[in-house]
Amino acid sequence: MTRSARGAAGKGLVLIGAGSTVFTPGLLRDITSSPAFEDYTVHLVDTNGEAAETMAAIGRRLAARRGHGVRIEAHTDRRAALPGARFVITTIAVGGAGGWRADLEIPARYGIRQTVGDSVGPGGVLRALRHVPELVAIARDVADLAPRAWLVNYSNPLTANVRAITGQTGVRAIGLCHGTMHTTMALSAALSRDPDDVHAVFAGLNHLCWLLDIRSGGTDLYPRLRELVEAHAGGRDAPSSRTEGVHAAVSADLMRTFGRYPAPGDRHVAEFFPRYLSAAGSGELAWGLQGGQDMTHEYIDDKSRLWDDLRAQANGDVPLQISSGQEAERVVSIAAALLGDRDIVEPAVNLPNEGRLPDLPATAVVEVPAVVGADRITGLGIGPLPPAIAAVLAARAGQQELTVRAAVSGDRDMAVQALTLDPLVGDASTARAILDDAVVAHAPLLDRFGAVDGHDLQNQRPREGEL
Repeated sequence: MTRSARGAAGKGLVLIGAGSTVFTPGLLRDITSSPAFEDYTVHLVDTNGEAAETMAAIGRRLAARRGHGVRIEAHTDRRAALPGARFVITTIAVGGAGGWRADLEIPARYGIRQTVGDSVGPGGVLRALRHVPELVAIARDVADLAPRAWLVNYSNPLTANVRAITGQTGVRAIGLCHGTMHTTMALSAALSRDPDDVHAVFAGLNHLCWLLDIRSGGTDLYPRLRELVEAHAGGRDAPSSRTEGVHAAVSADLMRTFGRYPAPGDRHVAEFFPRYLSAAGSGELAWGLQGGQDMTHEYIDDKSRLWDDLRAQANGDVPLQISSGQEAERVVSIAAALLGDRDIVEPAVNLPNEGRLPDLPATAVVEVPAVVGADRITGLGIGPLPPAIAAVLAARAGQQELTVRAAVSGDRDMAVQALTLDPLVGDASTARAILDDAVVAHAPLLDRFGAVDGHDLQNQRPREGEL
C-alpha cells in the first residue's frame, strides 16, 4: 500500500493553507510529539507549491529527529489530499500578507484606524468577503471526499468563516483560537496562581469573549482580579503596550463598564468599540493601543524574513526550532481526544450556538467551553449573559450574519450594509468608498462586488433557508 493509500484509509490529517509561517511549524512540532499520529499521513496543501514543500521538509526533519512515524506529503491540489481524511485544518489567507495590508490601509484613507483588522472592523468584513467563498468550497470538497472528517478552521474572521461553513454544508466543523488561553495565562500570572490550578469560564464571540467566572479550588478570584486591575490599569493616556494583563487599559475600562473582563487582549477587543481607536495628543493611538497596531504591521512586514528562516531550516542550513508549538497545540490534543475514549474539556471552541447562549441567535457561532471525546464535540450551555454584554454580542452577531450572506451571495448592497453596520465605519458613503477601493486593491478576488455607473454588478440575494 502506498503512503497516499494509507492516508486515504482514515489515517489522514490535511492542512489547507500550509504556508502559514507560524501555525504550520507549530502544528508539525505538536504532531511529531504526539503518539496518536505515529501511523498518520499529514498532507500539507498550499497553492504555493514551494511553500508546501518547504513545510513538508521541516516536518520530515522533525519526525526524523524525534523518531516519529508520521509521514508528510506536500500538495497543491487539495482534492488529491482529501480522500478519506479524518481531520482537515484550514489556515488559508486569501490575498496573503498584501491583502491584509490593504485591509488596514484602505480604511485608514477614511480616518478609520484598526489594530488588527482581521476579525471585525472594515478589515474583518473585507477579509470575510474573500475567505468565505473559498472556505465553503473547501468544506464542500470535504463533504464529497472525506465525509467523516472533522474540519477545524483557524482562518479569520473565525466567527464568520465557521458560520458560513456550518450554514452552507453538512460538514462537522469548529473554529479554534488560542486567545482565551493566553488571557488565562496572563491573568493567572498576575494573580500569582499556576494556570493549571485556575478554572476560567469564558463565553461570547471570537475576539470578544467575556470572563464569566474565575476560580482556584473553592476561591473566587474575581474580587482580587478587580483589585489588581484598578491598581495597575491605565486609562486613555496609558503608555503604549504590547502585552496582555491587568495593566491593559481597554480591557480594564470594559470591565468597569460591563462588569466582566474581556479576552483576548486590548488589540482585539478594542476593535468592537470605536471610541478606543482615536489618536492621543502624540498622534499615536490612545488607550495604550499603538503597540498592538505596530505589532500587526511588523508581523505583516516580517513574512519575508520568516520564510528565509523556514527555508534554511528545511534545507538543514540552520538548526530546527523544536520547542513546543504555541499556536497549534490545542488542535492536536483535540484530535487525539476525538480518536480516543477519554473526554477532555476545552475552554474555548467556536460552534453553532443552538441555545448555549440563549440571548444570541441559535445559528450564530459562539465561543464557549466544550467537551471533546470519542468522535464528538459538545458545546456546554452557559445560560443567560449579563444584559449589556448580551446586547453588544447580539448586535455584532447580526452584523456578522449579514457579512456572511453578502460573501455567499455576492450581493453588493448587502456588503455595503455589512460595512455600514460595523461601528468603526458607521455611514453608507464611507462603506461604499471602502468597498470600491477594495474591489480594485483585491482584484480579481472581489470583482463581483464592483459597480458600473453606480449600479450593482450583482444583486443576487440568498434564498430563504440558504444559510
